[in-house]
Amino acid sequence: MTCSPSTVPPRHARHQVGFSLVELMISLTIGLIILIALGAMFVNVSSSNNELAKANSQIENGRHAIQILENDVVHAGLWGAFVPQFDDLNWPYAPNDTPFAIPDPCLAYSAAAWDFNHVNNLVGIVLQSGEGAPGTCVLADKKGATDVLVVRHAATCMPGEAGCDADVAGKLYFQSSQCASGTAGTAQAAGNSPLTIALRPALPATTTSPIDNAYVGMRIRTTGGTGAGQTRVIGAYNGTTFIATVTATWDVIPDASTTYSIVEDLLATSGFTLHGRGANCAAAPVAAKRKFVSNIYYVRDYASVAGDGIPTLVRSSFDPAGPVALAHQGAEALAEGIEKFAVELGIDNAVARCGLNTAVDFSGAVAKVDPAACAANVDPVLNTLPTNRGDGNPDVFIRCTAAAPCTAAQLTNVVAAKLYVLVRNTEPSAGYVDSKTYCLATVPAGGACPAAGLVGPLNDRYKRHLFSTTVRLTNIAGRRESP
Repeated sequence: MTCSPSTVPPRHARHQVGFSLVELMISLTIGLIILIALGAMFVNVSSSNNELAKANSQIENGRHAIQILENDVVHAGLWGAFVPQFDDLNWPYAPNDTPFAIPDPCLAYSAAAWDFNHVNNLVGIVLQSGEGAPGTCVLADKKGATDVLVVRHAATCMPGEAGCDADVAGKLYFQSSQCASGTAGTAQAAGNSPLTIALRPALPATTTSPIDNAYVGMRIRTTGGTGAGQTRVIGAYNGTTFIATVTATWDVIPDASTTYSIVEDLLATSGFTLHGRGANCAAAPVAAKRKFVSNIYYVRDYASVAGDGIPTLVRSSFDPAGPVALAHQGAEALAEGIEKFAVELGIDNAVARCGLNTAVDFSGAVAKVDPAACAANVDPVLNTLPTNRGDGNPDVFIRCTAAAPCTAAQLTNVVAAKLYVLVRNTEPSAGYVDSKTYCLATVPAGGACPAAGLVGPLNDRYKRHLFSTTVRLTNIAGRRESP
């Protein structure tokens, strides 16, 4: 019997294995979910990193701006060893160099334009602020509703020192004499007139200059005898006769009893022959000179390209280079994203110690009392607290505005400054709305932010941060302090 092949598959035959359509769809769905999650995580991380970078940049810009401003303001009023007469608590007469007008910081230098009065105001008023451009200044593209700050002083180092500019001919420098014996004497009997004073002859023990016009531009003070307490500017000097001609007539003509002192300070481009410390002025080394520094800070409405919309803190510096020599030059960018800049000046307009509350008054000689008794002592050595000069502490902080500009008297008494810098990101943040308010002003005790200093809410997509600091003008406030 012949057997036919069986049509039944073998018992141990293998079946083909694969994904069913349902399994495939489930796998694809899970994969897509994972990819979407990874994509979302990548977007979130990228966005977070971007916002973190913006925040870091904002903080750095704010700190940088505050640091630059603070480092400059703290040196305002540094003139080396020179102390203006109105700020000299040991000057026994009424001062004659009190600033009487706010100087134009953008007046280009010339010996004629920078006369005694202009230099006197420049040296006596070392901080200026306001909402608009001061004097003849043209502040290109200045952002509205932001302040302008002018800072003046001498350089903190001498030309040629490490980290300091080289000594360059034609730059503007400030020099003051430190040799008292060479600047004081008693007038001769002959040669005095309403416009002259005959200086002490040059003897072996003195150093009256035999050089013509050696003292031109300097101030001469009568310190005792006939006509004491007067200050005039020397317009000409004869080195042979030792007769100095002053630019304004004496109230009282000097005579042989008149003692005098020449205030040997110079703000010029040449002629730096004043002496430093020494028993013999003729043998003393030449006094150090320092570069004249004048900086104007304001906020420009763009960073590097006009119209880029990034507000930026900029600075215009006085320098011999540029289209106009010895003048303020074009602005240089310092920190981006500086949207608001406000300045409050601390005015030292009264003496608070001993409960005096007496106003600053430069019209008379310094009056002093004994701080231990809060009254005048019969021993004048113990009278060290001035009653009609500042004490180095700000009594009030004010903001100079277009509606209420600061006066020369107020600026003369500035001993501190509050600086407010509102910084924003240079790029908007998606989904963010700035609903905050910022106060760029001193808040009264128990009160609210003054309306003039309140900013916001701005309701845009830029994140912001407010930086502020209070800077003490060490060179002004320090010498007004009393023991």
